[in-house]
Amino acid sequence: MRKYTYIFLDIEATLIRGKQHIIEIGAVKLLPNGTRESFSKLVQPNKFKKLNSHIQKLTGIKTEELLIAASFKEVIKKFVNWCGEDTIFVAFGEFDRKVLEEELIRNGLDVSFIYPMIDFQQKYMIANQLKEQPSLSSLLDAYQIEVETQHRALADAFSLCKIFNAADGVELIENQKTNKFGIILSEFRQMDNVFDLSISFISGNVSSKEIEITSVKNINKHLHYDIIEEQRKTEEGEIEIIQRTQIYPHNDVQLFLESIIQNLKNKVLITRSGLKQLSRIIRLHQCTIPKTEVMTLHNVLQNEDLLNEFTLIDEFNESYENKIYLLLKKNENLIIDEFKKRDLLIKDKILI
Repeated sequence: MRKYTYIFLDIEATLIRGKQHIIEIGAVKLLPNGTRESFSKLVQPNKFKKLNSHIQKLTGIKTEELLIAASFKEVIKKFVNWCGEDTIFVAFGEFDRKVLEEELIRNGLDVSFIYPMIDFQQKYMIANQLKEQPSLSSLLDAYQIEVETQHRALADAFSLCKIFNAADGVELIENQKTNKFGIILSEFRQMDNVFDLSISFISGNVSSKEIEITSVKNINKHLHYDIIEEQRKTEEGEIEIIQRTQIYPHNDVQLFLESIIQNLKNKVLITRSGLKQLSRIIRLHQCTIPKTEVMTLHNVLQNEDLLNEFTLIDEFNESYENKIYLLLKKNENLIIDEFKKRDLLIKDKILI
């Protein structure tokens, strides 16, 4: 018998005035005894007039259906009552949590009931060390699961539930729980003759009450580069000269990155705003970061001023390490909460 009740969630949404608005909520509840219950409701967005033709074609939902549907506040009240307590939400990708959080906040409602919520797409990628994001349909094919309908909320929630069972989702999630994290902060600035590269790697542990920093490692190096001119043919067949910056790797940086990668095993990777800039440095030094749970300070802090405080200073010294310690202690509740929202924390053992 399973220990928890899992709710497999799927959201259909449409873009209205530049923001995503929910038009359908579908969910499948998998009870500890193996029985299943379902929830499916259309939602009429505020000031809704006409459904985007692409969404209408993709989902089959019609404008007329949404015009007579209940409001988000009415639907979410029924959904909360249906969900009950002691549940773990499972979604496929980041979209559903993000859109549901935004919709709840926009309507002045409490978001806490949707946690913990697990991104099963990310969990599956970590378990199988996949570089490309799998789709629901590709996993249905991989497990030879046949379904009649896709791109409707309830149908996709049922598909996710079936994939979860086929992939032994409970064990997959439990195996990836961790209280350990590694934070990578980096600055990469072009100077007159070199690129100035600074990387800081902070290791630590998270408990339900506090953050502990176990080590801080830093490197600052200058990477040499050349400006290379190349010829390129335009669409009109003309030859144009373009300039390309060729940056040269540094052996010390490669060794530092390799040590970080080794250290990241079984840890949550936290970056400031994502891996885009860091990926360029990593590829330059022919390294590969293993697929692991990733969160960004940008999403965790939800505040640009707080985020900017994590900018690296020019010199690494004792005062820098003290600054990092104080910043993490200042924001530790937000980081701990994100671990809880993702159901990552390994529960403390109770001695009897």
